[in-house]
Amino acid sequence: MEISTIKDKKLISQLFLCKNYTVLLIANFVSRFGDSVDSIAYGWMVYMLTGSKILLGSIFAVNAIPNIVFGPFAGVLADRLDKRKLVIMSYIGRGLIVSVTALLFLMGKLHVWHLFLFTTLNSTLETLMSPAVMSIMPLILQKDQFLSANSFATSAYKFAELIGTALAGAIIALFGISGAIFIDAGTFFFAGFLMIFMNLPKDEVKAEKMNIKNYVEDLKVGFIYVKENKLIRNVLILFAIINFGLSPISVLLPVFTKDILKGGAETLSYIGVAISLGTILGGLIIGKFGSKVKMTLLIIIGFFVMGITYALMYLPGNIVGIGQSATILTISCFFVFGFVMPVVSAPIQSYFMMNTEKQIIGRVSSFMVMITYATIPLGNALTGVVTEYVSMSLLFLIMGIFICLVSISLKVFKILETDKAV
Repeated sequence: MEISTIKDKKLISQLFLCKNYTVLLIANFVSRFGDSVDSIAYGWMVYMLTGSKILLGSIFAVNAIPNIVFGPFAGVLADRLDKRKLVIMSYIGRGLIVSVTALLFLMGKLHVWHLFLFTTLNSTLETLMSPAVMSIMPLILQKDQFLSANSFATSAYKFAELIGTALAGAIIALFGISGAIFIDAGTFFFAGFLMIFMNLPKDEVKAEKMNIKNYVEDLKVGFIYVKENKLIRNVLILFAIINFGLSPISVLLPVFTKDILKGGAETLSYIGVAISLGTILGGLIIGKFGSKVKMTLLIIIGFFVMGITYALMYLPGNIVGIGQSATILTISCFFVFGFVMPVVSAPIQSYFMMNTEKQIIGRVSSFMVMITYATIPLGNALTGVVTEYVSMSLLFLIMGIFICLVSISLKVFKILETDKAV
């Protein structure tokens, strides 16, 4: 057996023997499962309550606002406060909000303004929690474990979402919409309970008294760090590119399925399953074997394959005739697309963790979340405008070429190069 193989197995076994990582993984897995059930139940509840597609879209749009507005401020809290307690309080707070929502709906007293308020509060707590979770990872793991940890987490969370989505219909049928939402609340409480068993290194917990002056100064330090650190700035831009590049798919996939593939909801479901299975498999493979390849090379290859797969979506309805062949091609493309997502995202996350100082990672990661979420509405809006002038297929081709050019530029201009081989 090769020495590198023995080293990889030892690395993975050490990863899952790390109690803190296992607790964090299971807690997030459980909450992701609940979120997947809730996303379907909540959508049905909102539409039943309002009967308005505009309000349905508006409420889900409100969900992104706290991430954009409060993201940087959440990063300061993550760096200054006890991260474990911050995550626990966020989980419990979200559980309480979701419970109240389910209870009011069950009693017939839920109103539209409640939905906007609860959605904003829930998203705000999630915003507060995200940089804290990101900050915990470098505290509990060694740098050579980051890639495997992020890859396995990607697979686990996608698997949780797949199970939640698959069981959502049965759960709603068995327990009703309010029951399904109560189950989501229960997953938050359970996740918060699990986090109690996490023990962060005491010397890494920076629980300082907060005041406005220190708060503003910390926020300024985080901004300057991102501004002046070229490598981190480039990593944040790559995160933004991923989300911006995915906008046409997320917006147009139902239309593409109906108009190009001439399929229905079942075809759309097959595509979703293909993406999920691809993501799960990709995360597992990168988690196990990714350490054999430089992270920069994984990112470049991942982006290039993503671009090629994206561009191939031009073929259905143009080169490949409408029918079973076009549907099989599309499902295959989305499987590959899902597969390369962790090939790109896990190394970028790991790259980010390795090259950001621990005491500032909360603030920097919050800027990453803010930039990431900001590109989603921008990409969605531009998609709607562009499709007035070009076809969906051509847009997919253009975005595919764009992503391929991004991957080539990473290599040619050495955008991710550092003094260390990573």
